[in-house]
Amino acid sequence: IRWAARPRPLRRPITVSRYVAACVAITLVVALVVQQMMQLGLLPSLLVGTAIGLGIPHLIIGKLGQRRVAAFMNLLPDSIDLMVRALRSGLPISEAIINAGHEIADPVGVEFRRVENALKLGRELDDVLWDMARQLDVAEFRFLVISMGIQRETGGNLADTLATLSDMLRRRRQMQLKIKALSSEARASALVLGLLPFGVTAAMTFTSPEYIGRLFTDPRGLILCGIGVGMMGIGALVMAK
Repeated sequence: IRWAARPRPLRRPITVSRYVAACVAITLVVALVVQQMMQLGLLPSLLVGTAIGLGIPHLIIGKLGQRRVAAFMNLLPDSIDLMVRALRSGLPISEAIINAGHEIADPVGVEFRRVENALKLGRELDDVLWDMARQLDVAEFRFLVISMGIQRETGGNLADTLATLSDMLRRRRQMQLKIKALSSEARASALVLGLLPFGVTAAMTFTSPEYIGRLFTDPRGLILCGIGVGMMGIGALVMAK
């Protein structure tokens, strides 16, 4: 019996060549649309197209990565519980990880099955887990690897250590959700304020194209746009932190 229903695949076959091709295509399309609709010059249109062409794929890839990490974190405590049960039944840690990889849903299952394949090739468990930790770049998984490494060096009951870690990860997740709920109003206000200038600019482009067009054709207007976008970006980073 699987511990969790298998979700739709979170892994996308996105290669570097496809990513670059998507960026170039979006850049050219946006530049052409901006030039035709706003009657801008070639250079301003290319600048706008480049900004959007590089930004949209980056946001999409980042969102897919966040979804995968979130799914991994939701299943990690359950996978640790499976490992604890296997350890208490007398299995070694390597077998516990392999069993968890076959019983837990993806993306945790597929990552643990990679560990199994690496162990079959003769690699050390610590090296495989640290490679996996560097690839995932998730603090909670590093806690797991560090706990297992300390237990190997100092001894002790690994099952109890992992059980405590599983409980800590669940409490940590609950605290993160609580913080997200408490800060939802402020984050919504920041989102509205951040999108307001772009919305007003888009509305004025259709209602008063000659009036707003000078902002993008005059070099002084382009400088002001760059300064404004930079200041908004700094403000967004500060609020996000």
